[in-house]
Amino acid sequence: MALGLAPKKTPPARKKQRKAKQAAAKSQNKSGEIPLDQAYRIREKEERLKKEQAVAQKREQERQRRLVNQKIKAAVKEHSVRDPAADTKRSFIYKGRIRSVLATREQIREINSGSLGVVYLSGNYHLMPIEPTEEIRTFAPDHIPDLQGADIEGEEDNPVPDDLIW
Repeated sequence: MALGLAPKKTPPARKKQRKAKQAAAKSQNKSGEIPLDQAYRIREKEERLKKEQAVAQKREQERQRRLVNQKIKAAVKEHSVRDPAADTKRSFIYKGRIRSVLATREQIREINSGSLGVVYLSGNYHLMPIEPTEEIRTFAPDHIPDLQGADIEGEEDNPVPDDLIW
C-alpha cells in the first residue's frame, strides 16, 4: 500500500457461477429434456432443410418440364402440318375446357379419321401425323388432347327413338 495505491481486489466469481449454471443445465438434460434454445435451433434447422428440399424438388420438376418441352418442340418443328389456308375450327376438350385448332376441311377429315393428331405446346395447338403424336404420348400424355369427344355415360340406357321427329 505504498503511495496511496489500493490493494488489488479479487475479481468476482462469475466464471464459477457460470460453470455452476452449465453443470445444472447438464444435469437437467440427463432427465431427457433439452433446453429451449437448443430446441428452437433444432426446429429452425429442420425447417430450413425442408425448405431447401422443396426448392430442389421444384427445380428438378422445372428441369424435367423444360426437357419435355424441348422434345415436343423438336417433334413439332419436324412434323407439323400447319396450313396457312386453314380457316375452319376443330374444337375439342382439353383439361376440362373447350379448345380449338384451325385446320382445312381435309385436315379435319383426317383428324376425325385418326390419321392426324393435335399436340399442345406453350399455349398453342399443332397438327401432326399420328405416329409422332403417339411418340409424344409415351413421355408426355398430358400434352395430347383427347379428340374423340366426351362420352356421355348412360347414353346406351336412353337411346333416341327412331320415330322421334323434331
